[in-house]
Formats: sequence, structure tokens, C-alpha cells
Amino acid sequence: MNTTPTFEATVVAELPQQLFRLDTSEGQLVAGPSEECKRLGVPVRTGQRVLCRRASLDPGRGVILGLAR
Repeated sequence: MNTTPTFEATVVAELPQQLFRLDTSEGQLVAGPSEECKRLGVPVRTGQRVLCRRASLDPGRGVILGLAR
């Protein structure tokens, strides 16, 4: 289980291969939807606030966990 803390970010751009550029308080990162988001069909669009987690091995990459409330 990944213990990396989660945080909110804003989707800035949609990239190829189901990837998104996110703007966080600490800078930008590239993230893709988690398997659960894909399975549930959570729509991710530019301008939305999302809940995400940084990748443990690459701080410039991350995973979108869902939409922020």
C-alpha cells in the first residue's frame, strides 16, 4: 500500500495516453487516472480540481485518485 500523502491539484491540460498536466501548490506534475477511476469512468476535464498522489519513485509523476469535493 502506498503511504504517500494525497493533495488537491487543478487539471491544466489533457495530454496523450490518458495523461494530464496538473498544477499544484508545489509546481506542476503529470498524472494519469488510477485503475479505480478508469473502472468507475470518472470524467477528468481541464479546469477541474482533483485529488491526487505523487509517485514514490518519480516526484514529477502522479496518480489521479478522484475528483476533489
